[in-house]
Amino acid sequence: MTPDVSFQVCAAAALGVWKGAQLARTPRRISLWFVVACFLLSAMAFAVQPQAGVGIEAGVSGAGPIWLMWLGNALLLTMLYSLICVFVFSAGQGRKAWRQAVREAVRLALTLAVLGMLAATVPQSLAPDDYPPATLDAFRFVANAYTVYGVITCIVWMFRHTRITQRWLALGLTVSSVGQVIIALGSALIAVSMVIQLARPDSTIALQLPTPVVAVGNLVILAGFTVPGARVRWVAAKVWWRHLRDYHRLRPLWMMLHEAFPEDALNRAPASAWRDVLSVRAVNRRFYRRVIECRDGLVRASGRLGADSPGDPAALAAWLRRALGDRSAPDSAEARPLAVPPDGGLESDVRELVALSRELRAA
Repeated sequence: MTPDVSFQVCAAAALGVWKGAQLARTPRRISLWFVVACFLLSAMAFAVQPQAGVGIEAGVSGAGPIWLMWLGNALLLTMLYSLICVFVFSAGQGRKAWRQAVREAVRLALTLAVLGMLAATVPQSLAPDDYPPATLDAFRFVANAYTVYGVITCIVWMFRHTRITQRWLALGLTVSSVGQVIIALGSALIAVSMVIQLARPDSTIALQLPTPVVAVGNLVILAGFTVPGARVRWVAAKVWWRHLRDYHRLRPLWMMLHEAFPEDALNRAPASAWRDVLSVRAVNRRFYRRVIECRDGLVRASGRLGADSPGDPAALAAWLRRALGDRSAPDSAEARPLAVPPDGGLESDVRELVALSRELRAA
């Protein structure tokens, strides 16, 4: 297996596992079932094709064991069927979608049956190099004809969805359609070559795209389908990193308030400093918990404040250090606003708390 084929297999399998994890959380999404099937079938088809000499990567040259050729084509064509069903069930989940899926399944089954009958006519005792050329030409013509049909159907569905979906999803579909056009062009060239060779057995015309071009087309298709999900993951990663950063920045303020009012902690066994640094799980939950604990602690501490509330973070940090250091200071029944942002909102609130915590760290 060449490095480019190995990369395609690993990429498709990894994407299939990623989508499978999403499917485990939302198992009722029929379209997602077909997305997972599409990626896993792609990985298996990419792995089988070099050994079977099938599809547009081997083109009109070379052949493998006939039933391995049939298996490679069956995986590839079933992957195309799954891709069609992704769009069918994304557009609707009712009887109309299921009827369309059944019609597409019938077309696929007929194609695989024809390929199976052609494969059955080849004697098992023959070596791949001795297979009847006419049978191989007919076999490849049928396989590539369905490939062209499946790709064109997917492109039509893609352009329908680009008009009704969100911008990033539309971008992903557009990128995938570019890869689909490359695959369709390659399959169409091979199908034309097969027609010419069936009509003129002595012809040596072989129309096909170079293997690297087809490999790029496959990768473009995979990339297009990962664009929307990758954007969501990228946005989530930025939020995760911001929460992790602010979580640790709030530690000086949180430690001071926790030591003064340990009974207000939402978890009665606070994590150690090393665990805070190394833990990568539940960052968002721990971040929100720390913000709430800091705000609750400031409300408790404000009872020891006089009539004037310090507005500057440095002045407030100095006052907070004195107020919490004096355990004999009486608590007032009236809470006062401390480190409250003028515009409101969680992000503004966190900025005020971080500024106060930064002053406590610097002191």
